[in-house]
Amino acid sequence: CGSSIAVSCRVAAGEAPSKGSVAMSQGMGSNGRFTRINSFGALSRSSTLLEKMLAGQEDLEDFDNNTFETVWLRTRKASLFRAFLNEFIKKNVFVATANGWPADATRVEEAVRSLALEIRSGSHTKNPPSWIFVACSETLEPQEVLDEVAKQYPYTKCIHCITSCQGVTTDTGFKTRVDSTGVKRAISLLAVFDPLGAYATIGLPSPDTPANWTQFEQAMDKAYLKLREAALEIMRDPANDGKTVPGPEPLAEHLCIWLTGLPGNEEKSLECLYEWGHQRFNRTIPVIGGTGADATIGGKWRAYCRAVDGNDYIFGQEHGQGVVVTLVAASVKVFPCFMHPFTPITECTAKVVSCGSTEEKDPSETTGRVIHTLRVTDGNEVGAGTLYHKWCEDMIQKKLMPTPTVAEGPGAFSPAVLAASTACPLGVAVARDGDDAYDYRMMHPSGIYWYKDQEQKQESAYLKNFASVETGKTDVVLFKARRGDLLHRLSKLKEQLVIQIDQASGGSSLESVALSPDALRARVSGVLMVYCAGCMMAISSGKDGAEQMRRLTVTLSNCFAGRPFMAYHPFGEQGFFPSKQVNGHSNLMFSALVFSKDPAFEVDETRSFAEILSQVITMYDDAEQAVLRLLLVKGENADFSLLSHITRAGMITPELLKSITPCAGRPIPFALSSAQMFHLMARKFPLKAREYNAVSKWFKDFCEDFINAAPLQLLAQSNCLEYSTLQLAVLMAVKIDSKGLVASNHFQEVMEKVWSATPDSDEAIQLLLTDAGGSNSGKQVLLTPMVRHYSNLASYVVLVALQFWTSHNNPSSAILWNLILLWSMSNLFQTLASPTTGYYSWVTMLDDVVLVFSHAVIFERVLMGGEVPRDLDALTMIIHFGNLMKGLIVHPKMGPLIIMVLTMMGDITQFLTLMVFFVTCFYCSLNALFRGIPGVYVGEKWQSPTTLLVNAIWGPQVLWVTEHEDTGRTLFLSEVFGLNDSSAIDTMGAIIVALTVFCIPIMLLNLLIAIMASTYAELSSDVDAEYKRSFASCVLVARELVSLPMPFSLPQDMARTAWKVARFVRSCRAEIEGPLERSSDPDAKLKEQLAVGQIVSNWEAQCSIEKFKGMVTIEQVERMRTQGDGLQDRIQVLYSALLNLTERQDKMENNLSQAIQSSGSPSGKHDAILATTADANRRFSSSPKATKRT
Repeated sequence: CGSSIAVSCRVAAGEAPSKGSVAMSQGMGSNGRFTRINSFGALSRSSTLLEKMLAGQEDLEDFDNNTFETVWLRTRKASLFRAFLNEFIKKNVFVATANGWPADATRVEEAVRSLALEIRSGSHTKNPPSWIFVACSETLEPQEVLDEVAKQYPYTKCIHCITSCQGVTTDTGFKTRVDSTGVKRAISLLAVFDPLGAYATIGLPSPDTPANWTQFEQAMDKAYLKLREAALEIMRDPANDGKTVPGPEPLAEHLCIWLTGLPGNEEKSLECLYEWGHQRFNRTIPVIGGTGADATIGGKWRAYCRAVDGNDYIFGQEHGQGVVVTLVAASVKVFPCFMHPFTPITECTAKVVSCGSTEEKDPSETTGRVIHTLRVTDGNEVGAGTLYHKWCEDMIQKKLMPTPTVAEGPGAFSPAVLAASTACPLGVAVARDGDDAYDYRMMHPSGIYWYKDQEQKQESAYLKNFASVETGKTDVVLFKARRGDLLHRLSKLKEQLVIQIDQASGGSSLESVALSPDALRARVSGVLMVYCAGCMMAISSGKDGAEQMRRLTVTLSNCFAGRPFMAYHPFGEQGFFPSKQVNGHSNLMFSALVFSKDPAFEVDETRSFAEILSQVITMYDDAEQAVLRLLLVKGENADFSLLSHITRAGMITPELLKSITPCAGRPIPFALSSAQMFHLMARKFPLKAREYNAVSKWFKDFCEDFINAAPLQLLAQSNCLEYSTLQLAVLMAVKIDSKGLVASNHFQEVMEKVWSATPDSDEAIQLLLTDAGGSNSGKQVLLTPMVRHYSNLASYVVLVALQFWTSHNNPSSAILWNLILLWSMSNLFQTLASPTTGYYSWVTMLDDVVLVFSHAVIFERVLMGGEVPRDLDALTMIIHFGNLMKGLIVHPKMGPLIIMVLTMMGDITQFLTLMVFFVTCFYCSLNALFRGIPGVYVGEKWQSPTTLLVNAIWGPQVLWVTEHEDTGRTLFLSEVFGLNDSSAIDTMGAIIVALTVFCIPIMLLNLLIAIMASTYAELSSDVDAEYKRSFASCVLVARELVSLPMPFSLPQDMARTAWKVARFVRSCRAEIEGPLERSSDPDAKLKEQLAVGQIVSNWEAQCSIEKFKGMVTIEQVERMRTQGDGLQDRIQVLYSALLNLTERQDKMENNLSQAIQSSGSPSGKHDAILATTADANRRFSSSPKATKRT
């Protein structure tokens, strides 16, 4: 509520709100906004907690020098930054769409408000969209659309609009609406939420003249400077002042462009953008987009925008030619995709001999959309329209293509040719090598026309297209497709996307998004794409058009793993070809810009790490910032209770902690603290216990795998098994059942060496290294923990023997009982002074307190001349032997058996609790029934055959009757069945006794047997790990024991207990524990961090190996099938090229042979051979490049 008030105050004062406080204005909607407030409310219910969090906002300026080397691995800066960046992107970078003209809307205002509300209801961030893209019908007024969208999103500076043919397809389907007047209305919004990204939309004049070209470039420069202002500082070159367009910098490296123009100016715009990118940044900037369209091909298409400079730009039939460009510098990686659904017919190949912009042949024009003549493979030149018509008749379908006609004017096109050529367009090869090898850009023929001077002869016709070719360089190929291919071939689009994402992430098959739909969904935010209007109209035609459009929606949704997408339908598509690093304009193709979830930038080592990281941290709310800063500065010593609050509130995800665990300087304590946090959350929130327990298990497994991946030498260098870590690991093994770490080989080896050689864990590791090297030299300690433990155990045996002898032979000796009391007090203080490792439980401490109390009472009675209380004497003897059994738990033979006994005793305790409940239940029931009425035992007295039956089934002990006859009818049973009270009581008593027999002797005892069997089965498989845990706990307790055994250790144990209490009080008063003091030697720090880094690398390698053992998924099989289809297409191209080459070679040999035979003289033969060879070379050079290479 406070942030909302702050926003209102800023707006009232005419001040723009900050990026992190636009909650009320931008549109979270009521649901999203209240969710946010409730999340924060869960975090700030306690004012003390909030004060602690805000006090924890450490200054990150000193983060690099003071704390990074001790808290985090310096070699993992990039991974740590990527983890926090991934966390922010995962929650705050997404794409949302809304589509369809509402049924009750009559104005643009109502439609836009409805769509904006739909986007807000599905959003989960308070930040405004960084970019709004609008696709709508040409019937809407551009200025009204811009004003209404801007009204809904006042803090979004970039609004990009284009008209689409007949409607728009999104993840909710293809939608358009016809009103009562017959006017089609369609509108769709795509909102890109990217707080860390930068976007700049600008309207530009068509660069068809030198002056417009210069103006185009200048406007692009201004737009880029605006983009630079909005970008993060780490994306900008610090050496540049920002007043001029800089050269290559991180921002430019991640730049791409979305282009929407009008039919006719696409190639010029692409050429200008290509030149601008190379002049400014020395690279080809990928351009993706689609040309404006309308429903009737009537020239009513428009492109318009509200630009980053605050101006509105509108282009169209009545507004002049121009293009709208959006510079996209997203904080996530974006992947351009460009593909077609057609199959090449390579035998129908020809080279462009003449082309231009009109039917008039102008030698100075080398490019154009009108193809005059083509040269076929035999060297003959044919009219392009005539040849294309012949190809369609021969290879596609008879009478499919209309015959040539006379053009009505320069801008004429043939609707019949447009419709027919959708299934058989022409293609221009883009590359013969690279990622898009043997791929093509499509051209949509728009008309076959006679030349005016050949109208009567009808010998040669030219061909008009919606894309350009180049004289002498362009080879055109005939393509074909069935109607179903326009849907089924979209799998190639998904394959392109999968390949690009995998290559961008290193190309590892373990991280491939092809492994499952969930893997792809986790890496994709949303998609803006164009689906050619010609293909759309071909699909939607016919009776099943609506069903086919529904299938189109489903197919595209599968391609993008169910993420939001918008596909508008243009009259021309622009896309990027990676192998040639060029952009191209085409028709009948699909172009897409996919926003991923992968960060687009990495750590710049030349800058301060705190400066880079703070730009991400400051994007969070104040409370979240406080906790995250605390985590960065404190590491494993941070207050994880605060982390649990913001994790529960959904402000951070468990994936963040998983990602930064390998970056921690002390990974094991960090992982154990995280595991404990989620373990406690699972107990506190039962509805999410399964999720939290799974996360906790991940951290436990990490600790175990981390130790198993580490050679002993690296463990010694990294100090991963220092004493504090050993103690924490053993304690967590008891608290959260993380026994895997404690039971690992290296951990137990260290414990064995501490137990038998030296109390110091560092010395124990050095002794292990010495033993591994074949040398037995090393420091040995006489009073090892093992000696101290067994000496105290022997002392306790003496105590038991002394009490047994005293109670039997000299029970009145106050001196002996006083000595026994001091002995038991020494045992109690030894237990209290022991470190918290889980070896002593609260039951053990309670037993020792009872032991001291009992001995004190016995001593007081004897001192006063009384008798020894036999009950206390007997109780203390039982406790003594329980303590002896606890001390023998470290014995390798007896320890596992003792663990099983103690565990089963715990089960029996739980069973007895349940049994007491049932006994109390039936006691109260029988007491109520036989209240004031005595009973008579008749178990051995014959009354009826029932007596014999009960004796046979169970026994006579349950047969009782009332002693006197009562003829009254006061019982409910008496009234119902007409019995007297005595008979009713006997009947009811028999029923209760039968229930008692069934529940207690039968059901409960069998339950106890089942529990014991189940416990035994579980323990038999887990007893080894539990024994190792108990052994480690005992070792850590024994290493703290004083040199003298009980009772001589009493003074020292009392001092140790007092020190332990004082330390506990001091720790409770401390607000937040500081980081553990480590060695101040820089070389020692460096060696330690390098060793930890090597262990982390080993752990990552082991994880990769485990992933390689995974099962093959259906998605992998489907991907292999798709790749097989692509390979088959390429093999078909190669096979056709080989056949053509063979035919031409045979023909050339025949011509050469005939020339030799027809020549009479040797010189004539020589001349004929040269002439024939020259002719063959000329024809060979005109063939496609694929044939030449073959």
